[in-house]
Amino acid sequence: MTDRSLDETLYRQFLTVFVLLDDGDRQTFKQIDLTTTQYNFLRTLANAEANNLTVTELADKLLCTRGNVTRLVQRLGKSGLIQIGSDERDQRLVRISLTPAGQAKLAQAHQLHEASIQRRLAGLTPDQRQQLIDLMETAVQLLQTDLAAQTS
Repeated sequence: MTDRSLDETLYRQFLTVFVLLDDGDRQTFKQIDLTTTQYNFLRTLANAEANNLTVTELADKLLCTRGNVTRLVQRLGKSGLIQIGSDERDQRLVRISLTPAGQAKLAQAHQLHEASIQRRLAGLTPDQRQQLIDLMETAVQLLQTDLAAQTS
């Protein structure tokens, strides 16, 4: 097998893993009426240093447009999972934070997600998991370096 076909095979495997993980996550979050995008949104808010972020900060962290974030804010706001407020220093900025209902939903989603991950990866030994982690870290570094070079 040539290097080129090995690269293509590896790339297709990465895509397959992504699709399978994403579909498994979708099935998991469907149980509590949440999408994977909404879960990542809530998780990003919960992990924010000040427990709130602006639309632009969320878009940057989620790697999406401000328009997508605005639509998510509207949907999650209607569900009572987030609240919208103004910035103390700059009234032009909108700050988004989790409500207690959002924190509870996120905790429930996180618990389901952890169980799902453990179930799906149970067939790997600890050594195999570590090998995959090491290889994936290398792949991530290579991909980040290439992306940075392309965007410079």
